[in-house]
Amino acid sequence: MSTQLRTRPAIASLFTPSDIDEFLDTDAPVCIVANADLLRLEAIVARMAEAERFAFINADTVSGLAPDRGGIDFLAKVGAAGVVTTRAAMVSRIEQQGMLAMQKLFVTDRLNLPRSTHGLEGSKPSYVQIMPAPVLPYILDEPLMRISPVIAGGFVANERSLEAALACGAAAVSTSERSLWNYRRKQP
Repeated sequence: MSTQLRTRPAIASLFTPSDIDEFLDTDAPVCIVANADLLRLEAIVARMAEAERFAFINADTVSGLAPDRGGIDFLAKVGAAGVVTTRAAMVSRIEQQGMLAMQKLFVTDRLNLPRSTHGLEGSKPSYVQIMPAPVLPYILDEPLMRISPVIAGGFVANERSLEAALACGAAAVSTSERSLWNYRRKQP
């Protein structure tokens, strides 16, 4: 997946069934299923696999799924490729099950950075999603930016904001803005 993100750094955030259909009509390689119903999740995962798309499932927002050990095991059973969660304690379970882990981190002020950094050092997720993206210039030199590849998310609504996040060190950017899903990194 890292190779895909080098040239295609926009990760589609999917909130509705129409988002899923729209995403599958693009050639964008990676998405986050940010909202889904547990009863439809297995079919969604199967559609993504059939279309050869890498899909992270947000374990914290699937209606009917507990973001705990049993929930993670269920996601592995239905074939999820990756999981997003705010719960550092679940990262090792996700990776033990053969999925990529993306730990979501909300940066609200500088005071929580040392605690967040310590948590990321302990969990060592495959990726860390930092929200909201506009905080990146303020934490550019912070240690948490170097623990795992950063996925910026939140308030990315146009090409300018996407490129600003990339310029601040993000490996990729998650966005629900459909016009950005086919974004390709400009070559120097």
